[in-house]
Parts: sequence; structure tokens; C-alpha cells
Amino acid sequence: MAVRRATDRPRRPHHPPATGRALVLAAMTTMLLGFAGSATAGVVVTGKQIKDGSITNADLKDASLQGRDFQDGSLTQTDFTTPVLGPSGPEGDRGPDGTPGHAGLVYVVEPMSIPKGATRTWGAMCPSGTRVISGGGSTGTSAITLLTESAPIDDAGSGWWVGIHNQAKGTVAGYAWALCVTAS
Repeated sequence: MAVRRATDRPRRPHHPPATGRALVLAAMTTMLLGFAGSATAGVVVTGKQIKDGSITNADLKDASLQGRDFQDGSLTQTDFTTPVLGPSGPEGDRGPDGTPGHAGLVYVVEPMSIPKGATRTWGAMCPSGTRVISGGGSTGTSAITLLTESAPIDDAGSGWWVGIHNQAKGTVAGYAWALCVTAS
């Protein structure tokens, strides 16, 4: 009988140990999951998935939003810092003509000599075809005088009536004046 030596044993094909197979399988799985994870990064996030009020200006790129990104009617003037003007509309119908304006202002001044201690009343009358719109009284001195009356002469607008009392030490010049316009 022949003696067998360890080197004479039949050879079996070499297989990696079981732990080596597990490592290779784990590496392959990790690689596949990595590819699958990067594929989900392309998913679009919708408004339903975002909590209300969680997006701020800092989350948006400047000038990245356009009119088409907003629902019609969702923006108001208060959403903008400057007024937003739309296109001009068509020109409207012409309104009725107004009443003719007042042309031809006439300024009338009537002087009056007022003695010391006296009161005088008189008027500045508007010319024919005009009516008073304003008036007043004054004196031509810095002496002490008192304006006692200042009003239209009548409802027809015929002129302005004044009264002045002279408290000065001498005679003063007083003036009644009226601003009249062409009557329409």
C-alpha cells in the first residue's frame, strides 16, 4: 500500500470564505442603493409638501420668480413697494362744456377824506356789466383808524361798502376798494 502525502490530496476549486462573499454582496447593495438615492433627488417638490410660511426671500434666487409663477388675482398692490400701473385704457367720452369763465377783472378804488374823530361810510361801485367778487377798506397812513364796516353793498354784487373811523390827530385818507368781474 502506498502512503499518501498531504500534497497528494485531490485539489478542490478555491472559493473565498463566506465572510468575503458577504462583504462583496454588501458593497453591491450599497452601490445600488446609492444610485437609487440619487435618482430620487430629481423629484419635484410641490406646494402640498411645503409647510405654509416656511419659504422666505432668503430661499429664493433674485429675479427667479415671474408673473406666470403666481396664480391670477393672488397679488395685490400691497405686495409691491412701488405702484404697479397697467396699460392705459381707452379714452373716455368728452364731458359737457362748463360755464364760461370770468374774464376781465376790474379793480375799483374810491378814496374818501376822513376828518379827525369822524366816521365815514361809502362804497366802491362796480362798472356796468360787472359784479363784485371781493373788496375791502384801508387807509393811506399808519395813524390809528378803525375799520367799522366791510361787506358787499347788495346781493346783486353792485360793489363793496366800507366804514372807517378816524382816531388820529388829523385828517386821513381812506379807501374803499372792490374787485369786480365781467357778469355772465
